[in-house]
Amino acid sequence: MSKQPHPRGLAHVGLTVPDLEEAIEWYRDVLGFTHIKGPDTITANEGYGGRQAANLLGDFESMRFAHLATGNQIGIELFEFESTSGQSDPDPPQPGLFHLCVIDPDVEGLATRIDENGGDHYAEIWQIFEEDDEYTLTYCRDPFGNLVEIYSHSHERIYSNQSK
Repeated sequence: MSKQPHPRGLAHVGLTVPDLEEAIEWYRDVLGFTHIKGPDTITANEGYGGRQAANLLGDFESMRFAHLATGNQIGIELFEFESTSGQSDPDPPQPGLFHLCVIDPDVEGLATRIDENGGDHYAEIWQIFEEDDEYTLTYCRDPFGNLVEIYSHSHERIYSNQSK
């Protein structure tokens, strides 16, 4: 197997939400993501997009979706299916995606903003390394139950000088 010449980029993360318009507004206004497309609607097996979505996602009748972008060009796709209801309930010990991590140098300020806008800042603000107070993090929930971690710095900056 040949070695990849460079790390692959991450294009986007998809989240299912119970209210697409509310989620677009929240991720745009609270986290500062840019709304770039949608909402659009697809009916399973209707037209090219409907056939493609049914093949990729399995059994559903219709869905609505929108695209947002973060400040470092990672996409966020938001989905609402006809049967979507309730809140996300991530279970960290179980396999699968369980949180998004956003970067803000004012971890406490963004956590407060999340709290004030229907989310929940439920964890303490922690130094990532016990001996170094430059890098901090905390966990919150968005209004839909998804876990949102906040880092004070980029992943590369935090971990690049740590021993492997």
